[in-house]
Amino acid sequence: MGRLVGVVTAISLLVCALPAGAAEVTRVASSGDPDNPFDIDFSLRWERLQKRGRITREVLGAPAAGSPLGRVVDRTELRLSDVQNLVIARVAIGLYQDLELHVEVPYVLARENAWRFGLLDDGSSAAAGSTIAGNTIGPDGLPCAVGQCPIFPVGPDGTTLYQGGVAGDVKAGLAWAIFSDRRDDTKPTWVVGLDVTIPSAKLYDPAVGRDSLWLSPFSLPSRTGPVGQKIWKYDLSTALSKRMGPLDPYFRAHLTAMQKSSSTYSNCKQVALAAAQTPNPQASALALANCALPQWRDKADARLPFELGLAFGTEVVPYEDAVAGQKVSIDLRLSADYTSSARWYNELTDATGKLLRTDPYLTVLGTVGIVFRASEYVALRGSAQLGTSTAHFLTGEDPGTPDGAEQNPNFDWRYDAPGRRFRLDEITLFNLQITGILQF
Repeated sequence: MGRLVGVVTAISLLVCALPAGAAEVTRVASSGDPDNPFDIDFSLRWERLQKRGRITREVLGAPAAGSPLGRVVDRTELRLSDVQNLVIARVAIGLYQDLELHVEVPYVLARENAWRFGLLDDGSSAAAGSTIAGNTIGPDGLPCAVGQCPIFPVGPDGTTLYQGGVAGDVKAGLAWAIFSDRRDDTKPTWVVGLDVTIPSAKLYDPAVGRDSLWLSPFSLPSRTGPVGQKIWKYDLSTALSKRMGPLDPYFRAHLTAMQKSSSTYSNCKQVALAAAQTPNPQASALALANCALPQWRDKADARLPFELGLAFGTEVVPYEDAVAGQKVSIDLRLSADYTSSARWYNELTDATGKLLRTDPYLTVLGTVGIVFRASEYVALRGSAQLGTSTAHFLTGEDPGTPDGAEQNPNFDWRYDAPGRRFRLDEITLFNLQITGILQF
């Protein structure tokens, strides 16, 4: 034990004697220094994002003990699996001392969003007695003309929507290190940044091309859909780190605001198409008429969320050779992101073909990463994330006026009315990243 303590102490003293370097989260390309006239960094990142969860629906259950009245319970309906694979090219240029301009260009290799019937508590399939397949009312609350009219298709082995093989939205931004512990070791490295996501990708219209059963044309692997949402995103962030021997603790916060463009999707843009579908109409005639009313023209449009996030972590540096530019660091991080309520794309949009009202939720992720710097020019970074999100409703629009004369065009009696809403829970998130970096 004494020998082990001695080795750890020696490593700590050695690292303390080396020049401090900023944590990766506060690294900024810099130019204009006497020993570093110009910085340019290239990186290529592969990401795999996986989400799994259970979708339940409110149904009328048996009365509680001692009560003559029924009660609303959540019935398991579906199991969700959403997997994305992306490659992201990034270039960062030092404009001046500790001032960086960067651009990211993503390419979506593939996205597969699959839903299938889940299992009930007794182990049987939710397909038997499903309220999705056995639905008997239309969007306007009236009985279906043909008895049963499924809300959306769920195949015997599930249904999958395929997207990808296209470029995503381009992102550009600035990062500025107001303080740098490389220049002044009495101060932490403090970076502020602003990233703007440009709506450059082709719009994904979730209702386009659907057949009479409301099956998406993108349910075939041979026909993949686009991925764009046609919104501007503004991400304001700040990060702090301070090297203390073998440890480099850091903190990061960000706020993401979104703004509609002239091409942002709205349910009213496709409500006429949906209303024309038979024998399974997907929108009521009243909603179609109300889309044209002045009071709903803007009010019924998409309502974008905002995101607020915090991350705390530390890099552990077991090895560093400042002269050779070599370094090995292990990144341990815990992050939490809040997403506000919205009328936007969610986990049921692909199935329903609509933007849906989503409750706010919190996402928590734990990250373990490792960085190998072979020299000052070459580095390899990898990380894995595991986390979850809080349970939240995926439907639940405001109906509008009580008499229905001014019904919200987005309201659908099948799944927005209390007692029929869909909810997402038992959420598991698992993400992988591998990045190759060239720095000059």
